[in-house]
Amino acid sequence: MSEQTTTRSLAILLSQDSISYRTKTVKSGEITYSAIMHYKVDELNKNKSVVELEYELKSNLVLLLAYDHVHICFLSPTVNVVPTVFLKKPYEQYLTLSAYQPILLAIDSPLKEIDASLVYNIHYPLKDVLLSLPNLQNAQLYHSGKLLIDHIQASPTADEIHIHTVNQALEIACFSKGKFVFYNIFDTNAQEDFLFYVLYSLNQLDFNQHTVLCSIYGDTLRGSNYHKTLEKYIRHIHFENEDQKAQHFTFNKLFECELYQEL
Repeated sequence: MSEQTTTRSLAILLSQDSISYRTKTVKSGEITYSAIMHYKVDELNKNKSVVELEYELKSNLVLLLAYDHVHICFLSPTVNVVPTVFLKKPYEQYLTLSAYQPILLAIDSPLKEIDASLVYNIHYPLKDVLLSLPNLQNAQLYHSGKLLIDHIQASPTADEIHIHTVNQALEIACFSKGKFVFYNIFDTNAQEDFLFYVLYSLNQLDFNQHTVLCSIYGDTLRGSNYHKTLEKYIRHIHFENEDQKAQHFTFNKLFECELYQEL
């Protein structure tokens, strides 16, 4: 009888005030996923909540296990797209105009098909807690925007807007006739925020709302209030997340990273 082989992976989504994680196990070719666990800092009692969450992370058995692959993805709104040719200064200088402070540690996430990198802030207290755990110190770090942009196969003939929502973060990536033209990530607390950022992006790029192709990933589902509002303004909407697996876009892309030498 052949020996059964098992590999385990851990994927973590990290924002300034929350953490989500999911595990993947491959045993003799059969893949199973855990439920997604989510923890959020209580804004009304932030200092106490952070301390409690730090204790939870350091004592959580799932996070303390050994893994063959560990991925940490930052939902950081402090980000700029920087052409590779300009990546000569300290990365923090590319973020000096950001409203999100402090900028203490910035790193880059090179894009796959575009000669540029996402430079972003990783000054998150919970990041330090995670990377202090011995089994997570060799984790691969990503910005969520890289997973979205690298995934897109843009049309050479159309203007496109790609919308991804996860944990109240709204990512927008735009392409014009196959050429990448825009990426940003926004904090959203209400439907009005979502609609404003989408329509504002289209307006700034001079994209026609009646002809632009809109693809949606993540938490925004067909038939939701967000969808019903958006379809009043954008004619061509395609949902990439019709099944439950596709709704967890970022987690799926993190696990796919294991198929490549370099994402």
